[in-house]
Amino acid sequence: MRIVRTVLILLSLLVLSCSAVNPNIRSISEGDVNLFLNKTPKAEEHPNAGADLLYSYSYVELYEDGTSIIRNLDRIKIFNERGRNFASKSISYREGYQKVKILFANTIKPDGKIIALKSNDIYDSSEYAGYDFYTDIKVKRFTMPAVEDGCIIEIAYEIENLKPVLSMDYADIFFCQNLFPIEEDILEIILPANTELKYKKFKTNITPQITSLGNKKKYIFINSKEKEIIPESRMPSLLDRNTFSQISFWTLNRWDLISKWYINLIKEQIKANDELLSFTKKLIADKKTEEDKINAIFNFVSQNIRYIAVLLGPYTHKPHVAFEIFEKRYGDCKDKTVLLLTMLRIAGIKAMPVLVPANGKYFDDSIPSLNNFNHIIAAVPLKDKDKFFWLDATNEVASYDSPPFTLPTKVFLMNEDGSYRFVTTPALNNKKDYYRSDIKYNINSEGNADIDYTYEFFGKAAESIRYTFKYAPPEQRKKIFENRGIEVKDLHLGSFTETRSPFTIKLSGTVKNLAQVLDEETMVLSNILPLDSYRDITAASDRKYPISIAQSVYAIENSSYKFPAGFKIKRLPKDYIFEKSFRLRKEKYSFKKSTFQISLESKNEDQTIYLDKLDNFKKYALELQKHETSIKNLIFEKK
Repeated sequence: MRIVRTVLILLSLLVLSCSAVNPNIRSISEGDVNLFLNKTPKAEEHPNAGADLLYSYSYVELYEDGTSIIRNLDRIKIFNERGRNFASKSISYREGYQKVKILFANTIKPDGKIIALKSNDIYDSSEYAGYDFYTDIKVKRFTMPAVEDGCIIEIAYEIENLKPVLSMDYADIFFCQNLFPIEEDILEIILPANTELKYKKFKTNITPQITSLGNKKKYIFINSKEKEIIPESRMPSLLDRNTFSQISFWTLNRWDLISKWYINLIKEQIKANDELLSFTKKLIADKKTEEDKINAIFNFVSQNIRYIAVLLGPYTHKPHVAFEIFEKRYGDCKDKTVLLLTMLRIAGIKAMPVLVPANGKYFDDSIPSLNNFNHIIAAVPLKDKDKFFWLDATNEVASYDSPPFTLPTKVFLMNEDGSYRFVTTPALNNKKDYYRSDIKYNINSEGNADIDYTYEFFGKAAESIRYTFKYAPPEQRKKIFENRGIEVKDLHLGSFTETRSPFTIKLSGTVKNLAQVLDEETMVLSNILPLDSYRDITAASDRKYPISIAQSVYAIENSSYKFPAGFKIKRLPKDYIFEKSFRLRKEKYSFKKSTFQISLESKNEDQTIYLDKLDNFKKYALELQKHETSIKNLIFEKK
């Protein structure tokens, strides 16, 4: 009894300390646990969910000096094994800049028994294992004890932000829907009275409760009784405002607060010593044109300065000095960009830093916040003021004159005087960013084939394949083709460093049983022309969300199949053209002197198909499926 009494006293002290922090952050243990359990939703009420967010409360307060505090409580009921991932928690923070405190963490079993997380089960480690020298980002990790179906976990913690990166810059998104049901979700934001919280609502009627508290102002957003999102094939990201309800909010009024602050960080670090000056001049000594100089400098920085994320001390956003980066031969995106800017300046070439949004497709340029960005590149203006060379120094397989991203992205370009402008990067060019293949199959009477492959990847289309083969060991490069059933005899690859040249793959080998031999006079080629005909879309009788079509690079693929003498195709497929706003596909067929030839031209466009266009889309998909079936098996007969 004495032990129990002591434990109860300790628990009451803990509860008092937690309650003093915020009355909304209370443990279930403060009330009637069994009564609470009986009122919670049952698993059968949400058969598609693995867990239910019973209560989430987030408290954010910004102070006049720019520091802030965040307190959070999540209370989740676990229905089954699909919801047990909620029992593992990671809380990231920057050592020396933030402090994290676990206020309480409990598992409440179905019988009402409370199992508290033990302090020695909370592990503090580097966020990036093996990179401790380059980052001060830490993480507190723990997993909740005694988790079982029907239990409730509650986790409350606090983060103090001691040294703000950019004072009074706060922005976030309040998602009103998620992949789990939501019973109650509350966000409370407290700001100095002279700082206004701006917000935009999308597909929701939630409006904040706003009250004045002397020299502060409080905003409370409350969301409740939301059903879970049941994922559908090819549905958009949760960031899609036209599909999923959410509220964006922010505190800054102007973008120049960011551009003036950040450009000063960059300018302070653009410094060259004698060694860097000498090296740069020697590097470009024999380069006759400005483009040749840009190419030489960009290739050196992208290919010879090792990319490592350096998130240490003030260098989370501030780059190191250029000549130090040159000496150490490593750095992150901002370091490599500063070195690039410095070397271009030595060469007499003007260039500007460019901040890149983390979610480019969903970036909103009416919401000023540094939190929008997670990458930085450089831009060299051309004579046409609206055109640039876009230099991503972290991309070692890029060419200086290629688009920086596969999709056009609105970026934040900063001038030396602190002014800025938004610029959209160019789209892929079908004449420059594409791949072409020529594949020849020589089929013998047993259905086996000797093959000769030639692949050429141009511009942006070359980057990923060049990177893949660059970092694959020589034997692994062969296995890439062996995994496709090809016995490799010879394999020749293009240059990994000459990024302005197309990347080529030349291969010779054999494929067993390419053609099915039915008898001495009949062979069948099956599934030789892969085709995504959206069967996942047409198979679903109901759909709630739009279809997101992903972009592909433009491709030209030529294939020839030479059969033994005397064989002819039984039915030559008709040429086929499918040309819609979201997809281009052109197929041409011919048969001459025992050789069957296919020419394919294709590209998918990034596009969202909304529900009012779904019926038309399904008609197009069914058309593709009929065509797919018609060319699935091609019969060749000896005449």
